[in-house]
Amino acid sequence: MRPHPTVPGRTLPPMYVVSYFTDTDEALHLAYSHDGERFDQVNEGRPVLRGTVGTRRLRDPFIGTGPDGLFHLLATDGWTSPCIVHATSADLLTWSEQELLPVMAEVDGARNAWAPEFFHDRRSGLYHLIWSSVVAPGAVAEDDDYEHNSQNHRIWHCTTEDFRTFSAPDLFFDPGHSVIDATVRELDSGGFLMAFKDERGSNDLATAHKDIRLTTFDTPGGPYSSSRGQVAPSVVEGPSIFRRGEEWIMIFDHFLEGRYGAASSRDGVEWRPASLALPLRMRHASVLETPPLASLPAQ
Repeated sequence: MRPHPTVPGRTLPPMYVVSYFTDTDEALHLAYSHDGERFDQVNEGRPVLRGTVGTRRLRDPFIGTGPDGLFHLLATDGWTSPCIVHATSADLLTWSEQELLPVMAEVDGARNAWAPEFFHDRRSGLYHLIWSSVVAPGAVAEDDDYEHNSQNHRIWHCTTEDFRTFSAPDLFFDPGHSVIDATVRELDSGGFLMAFKDERGSNDLATAHKDIRLTTFDTPGGPYSSSRGQVAPSVVEGPSIFRRGEEWIMIFDHFLEGRYGAASSRDGVEWRPASLALPLRMRHASVLETPPLASLPAQ
């Protein structure tokens, strides 16, 4: 990557880059911010990358930094694919050839692989890929209307050191009911904070559940703390958490209402509503914190 030159004696603040898709264009869109509050669209709102493999759809895009110093993109390959899309970039604008990672292809009854993300466990040196899947042996994924009907999801994962070889998939988080859209951040005090969507209920603004909840863990795979309860109103999905100064900021998708919401917290326990200026029509976004990049406008 090409960061902006540093100023002697001064550490430049991070840049925040939000990756997202839209209902009308299932491709990688980007927006950036220097203060973590107002986000401006890259490429005048046009996609910076379109899908070239699998279903050629890039949903739920997530970008993180890998062991090679490159940016690694993961994305959902449509509604009923057992694979996820992977590509790399040095500047967020020019991307490698895309590949399909068959994370659930060998699991009997696996019907999808949604909302992939990854996080790094510094103690083990491993990167954990996490995603949401339904496993129902004997059923046919195409028989279900995944776009409109809830399914029985759990959070799965695999590990890698280099994003070239991966462990076999395994269950990561199973609270005894359907959950999707897990996102993980390492805590300053050690351990990890995970936000996820309680997928029970129906896609109706009057429903119970369909909200964002939190748990913590010291070791990937658990044990997990008791859920900290609802931290975002129903009906929302796709949480993403980033650090802004002394605060945690969480954004989430009010997908039935076509808008985004946000909350802030000093301790990851108590959350209050926050206001961010985010792109319109944004769907299932993730926020990357990165040193300022020469490929994006300077502050």
